[in-house]
Amino acid sequence: MSITKERMIELAQGQLDAYNQRDIEKFVTFYHPKVQVFRLAQNEKICDNIETFKEMYKKRFEENPALHCELRSRVVLNDSVLDEEWVTGGGPTPSHVVAIYGFTDNLISHVWFAR
Repeated sequence: MSITKERMIELAQGQLDAYNQRDIEKFVTFYHPKVQVFRLAQNEKICDNIETFKEMYKKRFEENPALHCELRSRVVLNDSVLDEEWVTGGGPTPSHVVAIYGFTDNLISHVWFAR
């Protein structure tokens, strides 16, 4: 069974809400145990499992108490969600980011970041 558009939006929005709450336990529930995260510009895999993913974001949340991600636009295209985001509180200047989410087993299994 393939994932529905509604479920993809629910996952993308749910993880964004948990991110903005800096709730690591809730945040990781939206992700597949074998989640893979990539930086597109560097063609670099930065994570390939939920444990590494959780530690990476736990550290980011702890080091950046003002971290906030504002959703600028969302596109659902076939079996992917593309979120255009404006991230503040994670460094000296805001970041304009596009996150592309892929799905497996009704969870987010792949994330590609472009800046």
